Amino acid sequence: MRFPKIALASAVVMLAAACGGGDGNASGETPDSLTVWVMGTSQDELVAYFEEAESRFQEQYPDTSVNVEFIPWGDAQESITNAIAGGDAPDVLEVGNDQVSSWASQGALLDIGDHVGEWAPAADMDQEALEYGTYNGVQYGIPWFSGVRTLYYRADWLQEIGHEAPETWDELIEVSEAIEEEYDVPGFAAPTDFTNGIASFIWGNGGEIAEQEGEEWTGRLTDPATVEAVEFYAGLTTDGVSPQSYVGETELVALADIANSQLGMYIDGGWALGSMEEQAEDPEVLENIASAPIPGADGIAPVFAGGSALTVFGLTSYPDEAFDLLGVLGDQEGGKAYADVAGFFPAYPELLEADEYQNDPARSAAATSMQNTRFFPSTPRWNAADLDNKILPGAVLDIVRGGDPEEVLEGANEQLTTILNEPVE
Repeated sequence: MRFPKIALASAVVMLAAACGGGDGNASGETPDSLTVWVMGTSQDELVAYFEEAESRFQEQYPDTSVNVEFIPWGDAQESITNAIAGGDAPDVLEVGNDQVSSWASQGALLDIGDHVGEWAPAADMDQEALEYGTYNGVQYGIPWFSGVRTLYYRADWLQEIGHEAPETWDELIEVSEAIEEEYDVPGFAAPTDFTNGIASFIWGNGGEIAEQEGEEWTGRLTDPATVEAVEFYAGLTTDGVSPQSYVGETELVALADIANSQLGMYIDGGWALGSMEEQAEDPEVLENIASAPIPGADGIAPVFAGGSALTVFGLTSYPDEAFDLLGVLGDQEGGKAYADVAGFFPAYPELLEADEYQNDPARSAAATSMQNTRFFPSTPRWNAADLDNKILPGAVLDIVRGGDPEEVLEGANEQLTTILNEPVE
């Protein structure tokens, strides 16, 4: 589908008009086709999924075909920006669930609040994930699928030393020390450049990163529970549980180490298994790598649910039909089918209780964690705080290097609060 070349300012005006109307296309005609932009690359299983989705959609719109275009994640920013400016554009658009607020603030997405309010499947979705699809109180996206991080560990080693996977911080230290004593390798990796891992330790101690009151954001990094959690995470390095080789690093170094029997435990997502296969010098090692929920202070910790959201593009000529297509892709049938093909989890908690998830050794830990998820601040400024300024990783790094935890986090909290409240450009 191609839209006329128009200036960005005009695009925003048209979006506002579309949001205000919400009564379908102006002509009342059924579209010949709708276009979906999906992030990633085409695969046979994905093509088959969309063929089935088109068949379901055509039960309601028999004369409308569905065109699917796969956009590599690395090209998403440029492609969507060009679409806003009047280039080739979709009707339904997949975006990262942490990108909804950013694209909504730029006028790329349509307000679908009224549609979602009347869409029955929304009531069965993970409500926090659904809330993450809002910006300034307006619904712009629905969760399509999610993935979480878990604790990967050498199951054969733990069995040999008589330990279960740790569920608390005390157990994490105990098992780590036992692994190092028995196998002469680090028991656990705590990389400092790892926001998602640090966040689980904060949430697992009852702490928070930031909260919003009205239109104002307030950092919570100086709360006692948050300070204690960050100090504990940094202490894993300063106390020698996690070696200095992970200071300044992401989880990728630890991935290579566990794949080659140089590490006992680390935190990562299900997508890491493919990389482990590439890194492992002895593929048989992977048969002994299992996963468990991330330990918290006194029990399993919450995790960030990364994933994707389905949205309606702001300049579509067919907002009602586009939402109906979104509904086919994102209801329980469509959402689960896509999540299964893509290797993630559906956004419906009741589905995660099924035996196919809970009794699958490869997915049970993540399925359990999927029922205890949290999210980062839902504002376009979070990317500036995390990706550009690395506030949490920077604080951990400063503490590891000898900084006083309370002083470090006081400065980090001031910076976080300032950045989150800066005007959205």
